[in-house]
Amino acid sequence: MATVRISFDGGNVPIIMGDMPADDQTPIADPTPTGFTTNQPFIVVEGMYCFGLETAQPCSPLWQVVQAVDGEQTDIAFRKLP
Repeated sequence: MATVRISFDGGNVPIIMGDMPADDQTPIADPTPTGFTTNQPFIVVEGMYCFGLETAQPCSPLWQVVQAVDGEQTDIAFRKLP
């Protein structure tokens, strides 16, 4: 098992995941809720994930790809846009 922590300076919002879009200007299509929220660690099975945030607040980037490694914690960050 691996630990992932996704921080967001816009508060605690739901985390979604899905397939990686064609470019970084395209949001995740058909996102799946993960049941996790930002700013707290969660446990996943080792593998590659494409995470985004379920929020109407504009943020950057739209999504990020994470490689979760057994026994390690991966930290990624999203930031709110003005």
